Amino acid sequence: MEFHVMLPSLFWFWFLSESLSKDGRLCISRYTPCDQVVSQTYKCLFGDGNYIHMMKANLDALDTATRELRERRVDLSRRVSLEEDKGMERLAKVEGWLSRAESIDSEVSVLLTEKPTETKRLCLFGYCSKKCISSCEYGKDVSEMLEEVKEHLSKGGFQDVAEKRPAAKVVKQDIQTTIGLDSMVKKAWDSIMKPEGRTLGIYGMGGVGKTTLLATINNKFKDEFDVVIWVVVSKDLQYDGIRNQILRRLRVDKEWEKETEKEKASSIKCILERKKFILLLDDLWSEVDLNEIGVPRPTQENGSKIVFTSRSEEVCSDMEAADELKIDCLSTNDAWELFETVVGEDTLKRHPDIPSLAKRISEKCYGLPLALNVIGKAMKCKKNVHEWRDAIDVLSTESHKFPGMEENILSILKFSYDSLEDEKVKSCFLYCSLFPEYYEINKEELIEYWISEGFIKRKRYEDGCYNKGYVIIGSLVPAHLLMESETAVKMHDVLREMAIWIGSTSGKEEERQCVKTGAKLSRIRDDINWSDLRRISLMSNQIEEISCCPECPQPFDSNSP
Repeated sequence: MEFHVMLPSLFWFWFLSESLSKDGRLCISRYTPCDQVVSQTYKCLFGDGNYIHMMKANLDALDTATRELRERRVDLSRRVSLEEDKGMERLAKVEGWLSRAESIDSEVSVLLTEKPTETKRLCLFGYCSKKCISSCEYGKDVSEMLEEVKEHLSKGGFQDVAEKRPAAKVVKQDIQTTIGLDSMVKKAWDSIMKPEGRTLGIYGMGGVGKTTLLATINNKFKDEFDVVIWVVVSKDLQYDGIRNQILRRLRVDKEWEKETEKEKASSIKCILERKKFILLLDDLWSEVDLNEIGVPRPTQENGSKIVFTSRSEEVCSDMEAADELKIDCLSTNDAWELFETVVGEDTLKRHPDIPSLAKRISEKCYGLPLALNVIGKAMKCKKNVHEWRDAIDVLSTESHKFPGMEENILSILKFSYDSLEDEKVKSCFLYCSLFPEYYEINKEELIEYWISEGFIKRKRYEDGCYNKGYVIIGSLVPAHLLMESETAVKMHDVLREMAIWIGSTSGKEEERQCVKTGAKLSRIRDDINWSDLRRISLMSNQIEEISCCPECPQPFDSNSP
């Protein structure tokens, strides 16, 4: 009788070893001694190694752990978003954790789709299954996934989730409509990219498109250099202003603002010596000492480059430019194409005579892109053919008063100023020329100045005065008389010259002003006729004391500054 009882038992142990050994967990040979078979079988059936018996408990634990993982991922993502809104950049290890957490969550979801099927197969109080091999494999997957979720949770306690964002290699510049510049862009690009080319000087008269060309080149760069640095130099800017612009691109911290000029130059040199850089200097008026700024000389070995724009060919020589590129005014055909684009097809079709008149006006802009853009915007709103004929007369009359090309252009550009219908808007435009060249004027501060000058009437208990200020800015920007960013406006240097010219030559009392910004004055000049001026600007000078106290001839009222 005992013999018959043992046979089924031994057969059962042999069958169990054959069935579960594939799982790699229970390795019982048909030749394993009986006591070892019993021991291993007990562990498999009643211990943690019984994936079938532990299946329900592990599934519940997996559900809880996964829910906690999701919550941790949501909280961490929220922390990261808050830091990114401050301009910070998430850490790579945090990004990796979030990515893996999302992947694990998906894997768990797929695994749980088989849960109803596998749990229905359980029998003998959950110790066995109707499909033993399938349930054992599923139970093992659940157990391993549970361990992975727990392990990933243990790694998700980050103290810091983001760091200061490193400076981008290239900061894209806004570009106006480019017509007739393609060949110049190619020449400039080829010059920059050739190994022996170190310094490129681009020169031409004001408003011819030098800045647009430089901006187009800037936007073409991708990975050719470690960093592309854009600096606006201008006539008024001092060396420390150049250093500040460079450091804003190179250092994300603000500690450099407290440093001396020598410390700033040393910092620039230390950083750039370790990089392959290209420095784009816009609007040079004279030679710039790179050593004093802290910029290392570009060499064929370090691969760095310097590109600058200037009105003067002499500056190209002073800067020892290896290559020089002159930008000329547009050809008659290119000039007409640009003017036609700015004015718009609808306006040109208003009357059969307007296209021919438009071509004559285009010719009076001397192929200068700035003039074509500004005058084109002024004429865009002229729907009546009589207005176009009058514009021809005005432009012809004004131009004869000035013998030089530059002065001709200023008189042509003045047409856009004269086209402003509201005298207060004209005064608001002229006021912007009191600030230094390329100075970014905060919009709300500018509106406050306009209110103080009486150009805009302050309305008690209302913000209507600010609305009016933004309306004026909104009329000057589309007319190309001001350039706009999100919070500030600035003037093109040629348009600023035009405004200064108008202010210095105008017979109207309210327009008369004197601008001496960035003139390196240590004292107020004696030749300023205070009694003949409405406004004077001495910004960006080095005046330490005022030897005289001039009397302002204009009486102050409630609207005056």
